Amino acid sequence: MKYTVLYILFLSVCFSSCKKLFDIEPETVLNNDQTYRNVSDADAAVIGIYGKFMGLAERYVVLNELRADLMDVTGSAGNKYLQELSVHQVSADNPYADPKPFYEVIINCNDALTNFDAMLRDKRMTADEYNLRYSAVGAVRTWVYLQLGIHFGSIPYVTSALENIDALKKEEQFPRISFDELLDKLIIFTEGLPYKTPFPAGTSLLTVVDGYSTEKFFVNIKCLLGDLYLWKGNYNQAATNYQFMMNYGDVLYPARNSEQWYETYKVAYTANTNGGNWSNIFSQPYGERYSNYEIMWNLPFDKNFAPQNPFISLFDNVNGNYRLKPSALAIKRWNDQVRTGNAVGNNTPVDLRGPNASWKTQAGQPVVNKYTFNYNPLLPFETNSKWILYRAATLHLRYAEAANRDGRDKLTYAILNNGIKNTYDPVYMATGVSGGESRNVTNIEQTFDVPPYDFDARSGNYPNYRSPWYRHIGIRGRVSLKPVLIDSTKYFDMNNTERPVTDRVGLTLYMEDKLLEEDALELAFEGYRWPDLLRVALRRYAADPGWLADKVAAKFDASGDGQAAAVRSRLMNKQNWYLPFRWD
Repeated sequence: MKYTVLYILFLSVCFSSCKKLFDIEPETVLNNDQTYRNVSDADAAVIGIYGKFMGLAERYVVLNELRADLMDVTGSAGNKYLQELSVHQVSADNPYADPKPFYEVIINCNDALTNFDAMLRDKRMTADEYNLRYSAVGAVRTWVYLQLGIHFGSIPYVTSALENIDALKKEEQFPRISFDELLDKLIIFTEGLPYKTPFPAGTSLLTVVDGYSTEKFFVNIKCLLGDLYLWKGNYNQAATNYQFMMNYGDVLYPARNSEQWYETYKVAYTANTNGGNWSNIFSQPYGERYSNYEIMWNLPFDKNFAPQNPFISLFDNVNGNYRLKPSALAIKRWNDQVRTGNAVGNNTPVDLRGPNASWKTQAGQPVVNKYTFNYNPLLPFETNSKWILYRAATLHLRYAEAANRDGRDKLTYAILNNGIKNTYDPVYMATGVSGGESRNVTNIEQTFDVPPYDFDARSGNYPNYRSPWYRHIGIRGRVSLKPVLIDSTKYFDMNNTERPVTDRVGLTLYMEDKLLEEDALELAFEGYRWPDLLRVALRRYAADPGWLADKVAAKFDASGDGQAAAVRSRLMNKQNWYLPFRWD
């Protein structure tokens, strides 16, 4: 049987002679015995699939941001298809609503997985080699299927190798399943992957090609599982998977006494004190040390490789087409924040993650900055960049979402605001000032909870403690924003010294709202916003069917766009939350 060669299937040459990483798109057709001979060919298939996957970058950002409330079309967009997505009125020929590019990646994954099974059976790969490569490709397929479910709702779930993508037109062979059914299947498959943690040193998948380390090329499977369980509403399992990665410094740095151990994936303070260096996450080159404490999964765009960086055209207003911009609502949210702290001055307005960080003014117009941070319009062909798909802040905010739904409001508050050490320090909570280290902190500054909600952030000198989470500073704390406050009298019994919660449902919803607001400030434009809104809308639908409609319509209200009422009306119909699934 013959298969079309994957995007760059013969990257075996890449691993042996350092040819271009994501370059070329061959048209040749080869027999399987020419393409899956040994582990080098298997590596080529894996990297080839990730190269093909990178072709989804523009579609991923456009669908996940423009359909929500933080991104808007520009007056010069000249693209009716983007406008359709923004107002949730999508025509049959809208190319962004075409599921085929997603399925092209899936079909390539299915082909590789089938051939990996054959390679293991025929002893062309060892079990250990198989486990890593099968997991790397299986995780990509799960991730792509999750995106399809988010945007189309009911879809065909295909796991077998097919001759070509047109076979999917046969609806009787590939019936659609609901999003909820899809989540069940994805959880079962992903839990069954033979290797679910980041790949170990020494595997040939971890290499350097043309100066780019492949260490963080691959889907983080524990985070992916956390996301699947979060969508499904299994909050304890979501938190369990997330916490594993929050503590992954223990695995990477077993000596447990290094800066890397204290900082990796913990949203701590070394590289980001007072927010002044928060923008380094996006401005620093691919693989830079300190930003890699934050970044968990990213892929490089290089001017010499295919696929090309799609974001210059989308966002730049000098050499690009400037099709998309920050929404007026997004800008207002950053401007409404208030900073505190000695380094930046008390009560200083404006979130440091906003102007000149997430967005900027260029040529008198608002421009999305996260994807064009180092792009110089005077050097139009210098388009190197990185596509960040998952980072520590994402991990912490989603963990907090799960913890909140599992009744851990105090821990949620700690992650959202000023960190575990401060939140579990009675002196800090009473005065807003740390009690310092010259005291006995043996019985404070820790959660005293069961896994996955157990954290130790003690920092004291008498006796000495420098516990794993003592540098944790919280999402708002690391950019020196005033904490989000809770109306204690509304949700707690203030006449009881134990302060029991009197309105658990109300408190959970309040904290969830505040987490979503923080998502908008921290993660804007990164491809998370529509999924975040949709996930919560599905969760709240029975009690508040208009919640999503109100959230999205607010974008049009803030800009003075007269389409707010029409958009709200469309999104009151749950069927309009999903794109039409068409296969022409």
